Amino acid sequence: MKTASSLTLVAAVAVLARTWQLSQNEFGRQYYAAGVRSMLDSWHNFLFNAFDPAGFVSIDKPPVAIWLQVASAKLLGFSAHSILLAQAMAGLAAVLIIYALVRKYWGGTAGAIAALSLALSPVNVAVDRSNNTDSCLILVLLAAVWLGMRAAETGRLAMLCAAMAVIGIGFNVKMGAALVLAPVLALTFSLARPGAPVTWHKATWHLGRQAIAGIVLVAVSLSWAIFFDLTPARDRPYAGSTRHNSMLELALVHNGAARFLPASAPAGNPAISSPAASGEAAPATTAVRQPVMTDDSPTGPLRLFRPRAAAQFAWLLPLALAGLVLAWLDARSPGASVSRRISAGVWTGWLVLYWIVLSFAGGLIHTYYVAVLGPPLAVFSGIAVAGLWSRWKAGKSGRIYLPLIIVATASWQIYLCMPPSEGIGSDWLSLTWLTSIGIAVICAAVLYALPQRGSSFAKLLAVASIGALLVPPTLTAASVVLRRPNIAAPVANMTALLTPSDTERQALRTSRLDAGRQKLISYLTANREAANFLVAVPNANVAAPLIISTGLPVMAIGGYLGDDPILTASDIEKLASDRQLRFVMLGGFTLAPAKQAAALDPIARWVRANGHPVDPKLWRPYASSSTPYRINLGNEWVEVPPPELFDLWGTAN
Repeated sequence: MKTASSLTLVAAVAVLARTWQLSQNEFGRQYYAAGVRSMLDSWHNFLFNAFDPAGFVSIDKPPVAIWLQVASAKLLGFSAHSILLAQAMAGLAAVLIIYALVRKYWGGTAGAIAALSLALSPVNVAVDRSNNTDSCLILVLLAAVWLGMRAAETGRLAMLCAAMAVIGIGFNVKMGAALVLAPVLALTFSLARPGAPVTWHKATWHLGRQAIAGIVLVAVSLSWAIFFDLTPARDRPYAGSTRHNSMLELALVHNGAARFLPASAPAGNPAISSPAASGEAAPATTAVRQPVMTDDSPTGPLRLFRPRAAAQFAWLLPLALAGLVLAWLDARSPGASVSRRISAGVWTGWLVLYWIVLSFAGGLIHTYYVAVLGPPLAVFSGIAVAGLWSRWKAGKSGRIYLPLIIVATASWQIYLCMPPSEGIGSDWLSLTWLTSIGIAVICAAVLYALPQRGSSFAKLLAVASIGALLVPPTLTAASVVLRRPNIAAPVANMTALLTPSDTERQALRTSRLDAGRQKLISYLTANREAANFLVAVPNANVAAPLIISTGLPVMAIGGYLGDDPILTASDIEKLASDRQLRFVMLGGFTLAPAKQAAALDPIARWVRANGHPVDPKLWRPYASSSTPYRINLGNEWVEVPPPELFDLWGTAN
């Protein structure tokens, strides 16, 4: 009953954190939401992970996570809730799997604390409330860990192959990000039961088994990409975010080397964190502030220890590191089960390898990528609490460890809380975290001085201290629940709770934006005639809301960022002469202004030279060319120059 109650409580916390006020996030990343709508009624688009209903260009990610969103939308109807619910349920499933895995090897207390830690991990709450693919990736990795541990325990090759197949599915969620775990499971399988002597025959046997598992991993990982590339280009979408229309290129370059190797030039970074020119439609003097989406902090061993990243996932870091040490001490102690050694090895490998990768990756990295470190840190936090409590009850020298680690964790949390705080003690937020940290320290001191072992009062002190240490991460997680974060790159920020909620003003701006979009859509649909495409726009960020609103084919000429070499000016001319395309809209928001302007400049020049400008009064909410648009980027509104609409067939009425 106690186990069922704790699991129910943890599950309730996880569900509440992931679904409360979820509607404020609307469709999340509209880029993915548009893809979901495009796939709902077309198996062809579904199979090729198309971004738009015409299957013109694909999403620049593998399909599995998007397929789950499509399944949810098919079951519940296309809506913001149905899309985001897929990730929220993946996050809840991850919490439950963590509980099961830790409880099996380390006990119910460790399992409950581990699950609760993950349920309240700020960055995990943030990504589980978005439609980014990280929630699905984490769930798949946990499934692979489950199978990998069973493979190591039983020595069965079939189980190892199953684990590698699941990692292969993870590759089709987020490509190379899933492969980091593969060597961990492979080594654990071979080293779980070291035998002596190590003969050439035995080594060859091990290598042969690993080779078979490796073949399974490669086959499953590349199956969809190879299928995509082998399909004739005319029968499938263009591979988004590639230069040569290849899904393998997407895996190796845009979602591979570009994520980990430093960019060769500033223009190589598509997510600009500083002001830049707005593109074709903007005057030369106009600047548009870009959202901060990438992590540009210096690479190196200290990267993830800095508050910017650590405040997302590492509030219990000293406690987790103590749990790592305790896990290995218990696993290596006389009479310890092989299963504990396997568990310790897998979670340590997960933590160490992903920590190294994220610390030294010099390419396009988003801060929310640290969500993948949430599970191992949660596991070791649970092991630490259970292990330190048992050592405290044992008395003697073991009494010092639990209070000492509590104080160390409290000190670490002060370090994380200090940078964003101004005038500590002058607002309710700083008073709250100061009080919680103070309670944890006081409880630790009394716990150390308490002479009576194992009393109910001692247990109350231990629970109170751990609960107090969970207050700062809970406040940080609450910042994405009670306030709308940047949806495209969701990160938690405790100080956002001090910002008054401005729902009325945001609702008014949103209604005006929707009204303006509806005016454009009404004009386009009324004058589209027999054209295949409703309109062609520079990039997917401009196309996505139109696709979501209409479900009609909208061409993103340059793909996601607007710089994919999909079409030339002569291609646009042919589409117009074949009566497939009538309207082209230039300008609007872009994440890569310089790259898009350079890539689409020939097309833009041709459109301006051969198209007929459409009177803004007919389709724009503001007729004046000097009146800026306000675009909602998730948690902020920015002004962009008004776009221009051209009719390639003639002046429409």
